[in-house]
Amino acid sequence: MKPFLKWAGNKYAIIDRIKAVLPSGNRLIEPFAGSAAVFLNTDFENAILNDINTDLMTLYRYLQKDGQRFIGYCQTFFVKEMNDADTYYQFRKIFNQTGDERLRAALFLYLNRHGYNGLCRYNNKGEFNVPFGRYSKPYFPAVEMTQFHQKIQTATLTNRNFVEIMEMARSGDVIYCDPPYVPLTETAKGDVEFAFVIVAAQPVVTVAV
Repeated sequence: MKPFLKWAGNKYAIIDRIKAVLPSGNRLIEPFAGSAAVFLNTDFENAILNDINTDLMTLYRYLQKDGQRFIGYCQTFFVKEMNDADTYYQFRKIFNQTGDERLRAALFLYLNRHGYNGLCRYNNKGEFNVPFGRYSKPYFPAVEMTQFHQKIQTATLTNRNFVEIMEMARSGDVIYCDPPYVPLTETAKGDVEFAFVIVAAQPVVTVAV
């Protein structure tokens, strides 16, 4: 199942490799959910999806709760007349200033699909500042959003520090982590990924490379 968002570090392309070493368990916990590719392509009974990005989790909550109504609302922003630099920067400004959570969630999707390379970046003031992407016809992921809505009904969505999420783990839970990290050298690249299952009080670690 393909994620509906463009996302740096998205694991969809290597999901089979991850699943091959992912432990079995009762509940999946993702402290760094991102595009939720692992959740979308596994079959745990329950899940906790967490991310420190409030805009991301607010979008997920509206999609979880409102389904097709919210998808239809988001689609109104994906018309030819709204695919130009002036409109993009106007919407980006509204996104950064609005207190309307539903509008901000829909605009987050618009910015994700119309912005440069699908990046998600904020300045020191907390303002989204990704430039216009100049795509001829940005894709509206209606099918992927519908699948996400159906799948996410069994998930708990949180927006907390990852330490708090790790402390929520119980026996039988599987935690998949794909955290950002500070490179040790200027040329270092990549992510550190790991998954483990909580058995009683002892985690058994499985590394996904």
